[in-house]
Amino acid sequence: MANFLRFFSALLFLSIPVSSQLNELFFPGFKDLSTNITLRRDAKIEKKGSLCLTNDTSNFLQGQAFYSSPIQFKNSTNGQVFSFSSSFALGIVPRFPELGGHGLAFTISPSNELNGTSSQHLGLFSRTNMGSFSNHLFAVEFDTFQNLEFGDIDGNHVGIDINNLSSNVSFTAAYFDDSSTKQNLSLTSGKPILAWIDYDASENLLNVTISPNSAKPRLPLLSFNVNLSPIFHEFMYIGFSSATGQLSSSHYILGWSFKINGEARALDLHSLPSIPVKKKNPGLTIRL
Repeated sequence: MANFLRFFSALLFLSIPVSSQLNELFFPGFKDLSTNITLRRDAKIEKKGSLCLTNDTSNFLQGQAFYSSPIQFKNSTNGQVFSFSSSFALGIVPRFPELGGHGLAFTISPSNELNGTSSQHLGLFSRTNMGSFSNHLFAVEFDTFQNLEFGDIDGNHVGIDINNLSSNVSFTAAYFDDSSTKQNLSLTSGKPILAWIDYDASENLLNVTISPNSAKPRLPLLSFNVNLSPIFHEFMYIGFSSATGQLSSSHYILGWSFKINGEARALDLHSLPSIPVKKKNPGLTIRL
C-alpha cells in the first residue's frame, strides 16, 4: 500500500503541467510575488502591489523588471517562433502635467540584464549597440517624449521596435470604441491603460491594442507584418524597461498576463492595484 501511494504521488507530480509555469503567466498585481520577478536598477514593487519601474524623484533613472525564468519562444525542431499573447496595465504619472519623459517598453530579450542607458534609450539600448542585429531584442514602446533622433512622430505614441528605437511602425496613442471610432488617449494622463500584444505566427502578424477600459477593442491600434523567427532565440526573457531624462515620470505596471500559443488571461482594471497617489508639494512654485 505504501509503495502504491508513493507511486501515485510521483505520478500526480509528473502530471502537473510544468510547461504552464513557463508558458503562461498571470500577475493581477505584484504584491508578495517579487521572487518571480527580477528587479534591476531603480525598479521596485510598491506596498500595494504595483510595479514601479522608475519614479519622478530624480532625473536620468532607469529600471527593468523581467520574469525570472526564460520562456521558450521557438520550436526546437524547425526553429519557427510560436504565437504569443500578452496583456498588461500601465500607468504613467509625469512630474509636471503634459511633460512626461521618457516612457516604458514591453520587451522580449535574450538577457534579463540590459546594458542600456537612460532618457531616450528607455534602458533598452546604448549608443554603441543601437540598430545592431546582434541585439535580438523586440519591444513595444509607450513613448512620452518626441525624439527627432529616432524619427518619433510625437510625444505620445506607441511603437514597435526591433533592435532599434527607430520604430518599425508607430502611431499616436489612441483606441477604437464600439462604433470603430478612433479616440485619442494620453499616455501621461496618470490613469490606467490596458495594452494587448498579440502575435500570430501562422500569419506573421503582430497587433498592438490599447484602451482605458478593461474590454479589449475590436480593432488594434497597430498591425505589423513581421517574421520574428530570425529575431528571437529559442529561449528569451520577457519584461519591462523604462527610463527618465531631464523630464521625469513615474512609470507603473499594475498587472500582467502572458501566454504562448493562446490568448493571455484577461485583466480587470477594477481588481488591480491602483496607481499610487502623488503627494502634492505645497512649496513648489513654477515661475515663467
